[in-house]
Amino acid sequence: MTSRKPLAVFAVFSAAALASGVCSSAASAQPLAFAQVQQASITQAAQLTNTLGAASGGFYLDHGKAVVNVLTDDAVKTAQAAGLTAKKVSHSFAALTGAKNSLDTVKNVPQTAWGIDTRTNQVVVTVYSAATKATTDKVTAAAGRLGDSARIEYKPGKLELYIADGDAIQNSQGRCSLGFNVNRGGSPFLLTAGHCTNLGGTWSGGDVSGAQVVESDCPGADSGLLTRPNGSGPGEINTGQAITDAGTPTIGEQMEKQGSTTGGGSGEVTSVDQSVNFDVGVLNHEFGTTAHTDHGDSGGPAYDGSTGLGTLSGGDTVTSYFYPLTLELQSYGLSLA
Repeated sequence: MTSRKPLAVFAVFSAAALASGVCSSAASAQPLAFAQVQQASITQAAQLTNTLGAASGGFYLDHGKAVVNVLTDDAVKTAQAAGLTAKKVSHSFAALTGAKNSLDTVKNVPQTAWGIDTRTNQVVVTVYSAATKATTDKVTAAAGRLGDSARIEYKPGKLELYIADGDAIQNSQGRCSLGFNVNRGGSPFLLTAGHCTNLGGTWSGGDVSGAQVVESDCPGADSGLLTRPNGSGPGEINTGQAITDAGTPTIGEQMEKQGSTTGGGSGEVTSVDQSVNFDVGVLNHEFGTTAHTDHGDSGGPAYDGSTGLGTLSGGDTVTSYFYPLTLELQSYGLSLA
């Protein structure tokens, strides 16, 4: 076992979590250097797609390098001139966004999710086996009206928020994980998942005690804010990794996570801007990953090197969904510690 630094930006509600091994990136023996390469690729691709406008189909990462989807030969040349890989596709990102937005008008369909997959240039609609027949039929019909811009995937299992009665947490109702140390108006706060702070009560764990809920948003968003009566903490994961920026997740991006149940680990961003219909309601703008998480990990951080990405909501046995850190900071007027 590798020992960890004391509680830092990722504050867990279980001492056992601090004893688990330090996470490592599957992408590189030097994860921080690889993360810097990824972030540079994301920045360059985002700038290019903005200039392409209607000729852009979005972009994704392939082993850390950006692939830009384009609709015209001229756009191919522009991307290649910028030193980026271009892939010609059928649907613009604007068109896919319109298709995804049309699905967002379909309400009361738990155990389903949808979002844009820039790798396949489609909106991917996921229907879990836990969905009722009525829900399945409703969502399938809506997706069918989108033609080849949408693809339906049927998956076994059930979507769950990763907190439940009986999980050991120090507010007597469940166990969660804290994501990031943040500041507002010069005062320190702790950022976690909204479905956790919806439980209310006084939270404690690690070097935190007497933390009170000051913001809680779920469903719709999934973010919550707690006071930190014990003062501010460093802006770093408890492995010692500093978190200096908040970034927008990108499909194909290698990431890492921490959670009070499963500890550290790594994965890949597989979807962004997802509308995920949990039983409690729809959570918007989620991003999906292959990172392994479980009950009690809710609120824990996803990050890529020094860039914070989001806090955990839940998922199934294969996919873990996180709510974007950029939206949390913006919504509550926060800055990273």
